[in-house]
Amino acid sequence: MKKQNNQNKILYNLYFSCLVFSLVTCFMLFIATTVNAQFELPTIGSIKPTIILNSDPVTPLPNSGVTVTANLSGLIGAGDSNYIWFLNGVRQTGASGLNKNTFTFRTGGIGATYRVNVSVTIPSEENLSDTVNFTVSDVDLTWTTNSQAPIFYRAKIMPTQNSLVTISALPFIYRPGTKNLMASNNLIYNWKIDGKMDSEKSGINRPSYAFRADNFSGNSYDMRLEIKTADGAVSLSKYTTIPVVKPRVLMHFSDPKTNLPYGTALKNLTTGAVNLNFIAETYFFTAPAKNLKWLWFINNAEVGGVNKKPWLATLNLANDFLGQLSAQIKVTAQNPGNELEIAQSITNLEIR
Repeated sequence: MKKQNNQNKILYNLYFSCLVFSLVTCFMLFIATTVNAQFELPTIGSIKPTIILNSDPVTPLPNSGVTVTANLSGLIGAGDSNYIWFLNGVRQTGASGLNKNTFTFRTGGIGATYRVNVSVTIPSEENLSDTVNFTVSDVDLTWTTNSQAPIFYRAKIMPTQNSLVTISALPFIYRPGTKNLMASNNLIYNWKIDGKMDSEKSGINRPSYAFRADNFSGNSYDMRLEIKTADGAVSLSKYTTIPVVKPRVLMHFSDPKTNLPYGTALKNLTTGAVNLNFIAETYFFTAPAKNLKWLWFINNAEVGGVNKKPWLATLNLANDFLGQLSAQIKVTAQNPGNELEIAQSITNLEIR
């Protein structure tokens, strides 16, 4: 009886061991199968070839060039593919052919629409196609400065060192392929000054940009504006250069009754011994004439006293230049708030 029990115990242990081994083996096979199923990479043959058109620029400006590139993916050896290009439905025979995956065209005026399509036959004889739409857009960049000039001055008023410059953008941007203008307050404005992005002054509905000019005269600022949409459908860039100049003073004859200038600016003058009235006019100072410090000189000797209009001067050549054949008149103007903002004008007189 005891011998029988031992045999049963041995058989039970053997059965249990086989059962455990079988379960472990099945579990390992299950894990291996699952891992292979999860991480098995697709073969090249299982990837479907695709084509995508990209353009440079994304949004074209008027009368500019656009380059469209066809990018193939999902196949080995994209060479020997045949490209047929269409512009607004018209086949572009000269641009089409074997391995010709780029197409370039020029735009017309603002608002013009273009549709570029390509049909590609790849080496497997499969045909792929894609289309991209454009509408010519633009943005006007204008800038102003707080520098001042005479009321009759009609040219551009330039900034000097320490001037405040404000740039404004007026966009005319269309939804690609349509005649629908996009709302300017929904656009993203990215401002760059001398190649550096100013993130604090960029963003949605930021069509203006202001800065203080700290460059010395003779230098300039390169301003670039990139306008985008959140979905990337629009991307347009425009730039302008803003020079920094010296303030100027020009000397003219003045009408004694109106104190207004007449004639061209004086440089060298031949005159008789008479009374002459002069007026000095300032250009591109950041302060008005009445706030400037004025000094008049004759042969480097300061003349004149307190004057309600210190930019005006009257010289009596019959008395002041008695016996002299020549003289030099100089006037200087300086901004008390900025010592570097100073200019002068010199006129050489020959008295006969």
